[in-house]
Amino acid sequence: MTRQELDGKMLLLQRGDEQAFEVIYNETRRGLFAFILSICRNYHTAEDMMQTAYIRLRTTIASYKTGSSAYAWLYTIAKNVTLNEIKRQKRETLTDMENPDAAFGSYRMNEEGSPVTAVMNRVLGETERQIVTLHVVAGFKHREIAEILDKPLGTVLWTYNNALAKMKRELNKEEL
Repeated sequence: MTRQELDGKMLLLQRGDEQAFEVIYNETRRGLFAFILSICRNYHTAEDMMQTAYIRLRTTIASYKTGSSAYAWLYTIAKNVTLNEIKRQKRETLTDMENPDAAFGSYRMNEEGSPVTAVMNRVLGETERQIVTLHVVAGFKHREIAEILDKPLGTVLWTYNNALAKMKRELNKEEL
């Protein structure tokens, strides 16, 4: 879906068109989920945060401004709700001390996923994972990623290329 088409659907949703929400959801869910997962690195938390992001979209659609980047607006909502949840989880007091994971918390995604995901989690920082995920999985252009993450285009390009080089080095080490 192009930026203009998404902007149009956002305007229809502002006017109460329920079918517009369905289209927005179906067109953005895969990329948004991958983006959220790159932040929290926990599948179940990512599912919850995706639902929360779409609920927040519905409750704040009146504040959406025509002509602004709908993708950036939606991804900013998702990023904010996810970061707030991570902060909330860190403040929780754990009571099950018999379980070692409960004693220390765990934001690790188990490495039974794809080898690429395992390498990304092992060698990339949070911003690098977000940029790679937005570009490779969600299909955003680097300038769109710069807008979504509120970073200069040059920084996004450098970080993306640096992240790919790190992943390549790590994969080459494993082959030896």
